[in-house]
Amino acid sequence: MKRSFFINHVERFVNDEMLKKENFDDLKIVDIEEKKMNKICCDNINIDINDNNDDNICDDIMKKEIKKEKKRKKKKIEQIRNTLSSHCRIVEINDDEEISILDWNNIKSTKINEYIINSLINKFHFTNFLACQSNVLEYLLLYKYGSNCIKNGDIYIEVPTGLGKTLCYIISIIDYFLYNNENTLYCLILTATDELVNQIMNVINIFEIRNLKCMNIDMNNFHSNLYFDETINHKRFLSGCNILVTTTKKFEALFYSNEEIFMNLRFLIIDEVDKIVAYTQCNICSIVNSLTNLVRKHQNNCENIYKPKYFLQKILVSATLCKVSDNLMSLDLYRPIFFYYMLNYKRNEEFYFFTKNKYTKMYTLIKLLLDDIPNKDMLSMLIFCGDDDSSHTLYRYLTIYFSYTNHSDYSIKEYSRHLSNKRKKKILTNFLNQRVHILICNDNISRGLDTVNVNYVINFDMPRHYNVLTHRIGRLARYNSRRGTVYHFIKKKENIIMNKSAKQRNVNLMEQKRFKKNTLTDIKNNILNLKKIVKSTIHMESKEKIKPHKFYSYDELMKLTNT
Repeated sequence: MKRSFFINHVERFVNDEMLKKENFDDLKIVDIEEKKMNKICCDNINIDINDNNDDNICDDIMKKEIKKEKKRKKKKIEQIRNTLSSHCRIVEINDDEEISILDWNNIKSTKINEYIINSLINKFHFTNFLACQSNVLEYLLLYKYGSNCIKNGDIYIEVPTGLGKTLCYIISIIDYFLYNNENTLYCLILTATDELVNQIMNVINIFEIRNLKCMNIDMNNFHSNLYFDETINHKRFLSGCNILVTTTKKFEALFYSNEEIFMNLRFLIIDEVDKIVAYTQCNICSIVNSLTNLVRKHQNNCENIYKPKYFLQKILVSATLCKVSDNLMSLDLYRPIFFYYMLNYKRNEEFYFFTKNKYTKMYTLIKLLLDDIPNKDMLSMLIFCGDDDSSHTLYRYLTIYFSYTNHSDYSIKEYSRHLSNKRKKKILTNFLNQRVHILICNDNISRGLDTVNVNYVINFDMPRHYNVLTHRIGRLARYNSRRGTVYHFIKKKENIIMNKSAKQRNVNLMEQKRFKKNTLTDIKNNILNLKKIVKSTIHMESKEKIKPHKFYSYDELMKLTNT
């Protein structure tokens, strides 16, 4: 067994055992109506500091915090070296390194094209580069001069969601295009979902770069909608394409029969790399290494010895470090540089409810919506479910319930893989523009999506891995957006997932909430009355008597079920 592989598993076992020591019998229950909040520390550490504490006590606490932070950083560095490469350069991103966009070209030796500077200010309405961008761009921008600079290398960016990772690599590839007047397919961006593909393309198109053509893979161009391992006429299919953005699943089916299309690649960007590497149906490491060898061979065959040489610049991006260490270690990386950012503040308010089953979750959710959510006109809520069946059942219960009780305050939609691409795009657009108040979904949109207006996230079904939970919560508190509120609906055994995600995000304090049973009586009775009609509705959908994702009021469904 590899030493790094063994260490990773031992550390994971020890951490899990420590988190399992949480004693639920000692947790103090809190009634919302009484507004008596008992705060529970996720790592079981409670520090009470009175205003009258002397300076010595404050100094001791400060020393403990510094020691704790050093230990945390040391553990992080060990994790990086065991997961990515034992020889990679490691750079910590600090909050105080934001740079004014207007001042960049005066401060930095590696310049950014003035058109990009003006676009960031006038089209994106940004004034500063975020800390992530200020650090990483200094390295990425060097690539346009060739691969001889000692600071060059493949880059892994691990930064929490909403802090500028996507725009960071887009700036670098557009700057390269403008500097070199590139006329080939020079950049490939691989992502985990079609939603992220569309978002990346939208950001690139905002710049409105003349002669820059950005494309995705259209399944309609191929003989099969399921698998298209066929040789294509790339002069027709990718005519004039400079940047190709697609999912790894689609690209793998295209690549091996059409390798020559990609021999001029300069950039390979893998967004949400942790999810892609963990995806067993796609051998991303084989793809990356094949592309690396293809570009290297093409560069070495160049007869012009004075022409700058370019290695394939690989940029790996994620909010969480990939845990599949064996897969990452097999990547052919060139002088890798790892940029990481450790949160040192709480980005959102977080609460949790203990819920026994799906009906308890529904009672709690409806009670929250009716009585505990202020300013309903500005509500923008994401509800994450475990799968499509769970999200669809919840959609039917909520829409029928609010119709039955004459609460028409909310516009509720369901986002599912069973919807057409056109319908999904429309629903997502309406949600982002706040014409839809509540979007019920699963983890298809938990990554990368720029949801600046979202102010509530409900984890209706807890995921199996804490990294997924971290990405869900990342839909809140993005740059230029407001802070939000997170509610976790958990069983006691799921507490370990919540705690590990909280620890990863530097959240040391979380509040437990509970509604009094007598306040849920009416909701329970209404749900019991609606069980039969919800079941009949889903049955009619399976028989194709009604449309599965269309809204039907309670009265409409009563007529349909009685006919």
